[in-house]
Amino acid sequence: MKIAGLSPGRLLLPAAALPILFVLIFNGVGDVFLVSLSGLLLCAAGLLQKSPRPDLKIFIPFILYCLVSLLSAFNVYGTIASGSYVPKQLLFPTLYLLMASLGRRQRALLRQMCVFFAVIAAVVSLGQFTVNAVFFDKAGRLGGVLGNPNALGIFLVISWFALMHAASGQKEEYFFFTAILPHLEPLLLAALALTLSMGSFAAMAAGILAILIKKKRQASFGEVFRYACRSLAKVSLGVGSGVLLYLTAARTDAPWFCLILLLYIVALAAFWKKLDLFLGEYSKAAAAVSLGGFFVAAVIMLSRPSSVETFVERLEMMRNGIHYLLRYPVLGIGPGQWRIYNRFSNEKYFNTWYIHNSLIHVGAELGVTAMALLLAVVVRILKKDLKPWAKAGCIAFFFHNLIDTVFFHTGAMTLAIVAFCEPDLQEKELKGHTAKLLFGAFALVFFYNLCFYIIKKG
Repeated sequence: MKIAGLSPGRLLLPAAALPILFVLIFNGVGDVFLVSLSGLLLCAAGLLQKSPRPDLKIFIPFILYCLVSLLSAFNVYGTIASGSYVPKQLLFPTLYLLMASLGRRQRALLRQMCVFFAVIAAVVSLGQFTVNAVFFDKAGRLGGVLGNPNALGIFLVISWFALMHAASGQKEEYFFFTAILPHLEPLLLAALALTLSMGSFAAMAAGILAILIKKKRQASFGEVFRYACRSLAKVSLGVGSGVLLYLTAARTDAPWFCLILLLYIVALAAFWKKLDLFLGEYSKAAAAVSLGGFFVAAVIMLSRPSSVETFVERLEMMRNGIHYLLRYPVLGIGPGQWRIYNRFSNEKYFNTWYIHNSLIHVGAELGVTAMALLLAVVVRILKKDLKPWAKAGCIAFFFHNLIDTVFFHTGAMTLAIVAFCEPDLQEKELKGHTAKLLFGAFALVFFYNLCFYIIKKG
């Protein structure tokens, strides 16, 4: 008997992994206890798998990055279990190795289920915003279930690219529920609009541009133009509906009208496929609606008048980080130390834990070697022949890391790995005992971190 086209044996691991991924994604930044416990469970699942096929040009540099970061943490704290984000990041190569152990259909199932998790987050967040506006007369940038607008923003952008990647998959990657995915798109876009996260919108634009450049290599200018209008028209309608919801709550005396707009968003989701067909058939209408996207973008920018000042401050942060990177190039100043150094220096205090450029932050706190290894991973991923929407999602993710800190957000990183991980079938298999040794070593580190956390809290 097969369920979702998978035999019970091949369904077992995705079914076991889903609750763990659900907890990790919704836990946001995460804590050492939860991440270590999740890591142990993932290692246990990995020990039962056959030989994985990871891209060693991604896997090895990331493992070395983790080793350097653990060394930097030990240099400052005298243990590898302390140091802000460092004890949690071994989860990422563990998850990548586990994904490389799965078949294409198993990975597609996990990806699509994670999209459903993201939609749950979007729907709950939309509901929170509406309830606060209607019953408590509160309106502000949406942080939703993640509690932070910028974190929720990039989380929803990753989810949108994951949805588009899943919906454009090959026939063997379709399940009985895959046809529902396109209807969920406006829910993600409307929630994204409420975050007013400029960095997330910029990252989304970078990913869309990558899709259009890729398509231009395969089609005529006219075809690309029509495709762009059709895609941007849908984005404009989805994001525009969220913007209307925000303006109704924040700028009018009739917040109850948010209920009507919420029903409109639900109706938009119900008829999304028909809307897509209409825009595909009537290209002039698609072009006209896509132009409305510029108006939507202008409204978002006007709703965040401090965005320019924020961007300038982030540039100052980067300059500050480069100073420490050059002064402590070997192992950096140590994980979790930049905020302390910044606070007691004679320079401007930024009152945040992370430099809003992940590479510079890694260089400042962990050293040039760690930064170079991380950059090698990024270059390798960009050079891989990924499917268009997966590549676009990676580009959006990397772009956002140049202006924000999503790399240190456990939930968003977990979602990105599951959404865009595409180990090549041509990659050489790791021998079974090698994979088991790796999972065993990861498990030992997670167990040590877990024990350290329990003893410290006890």
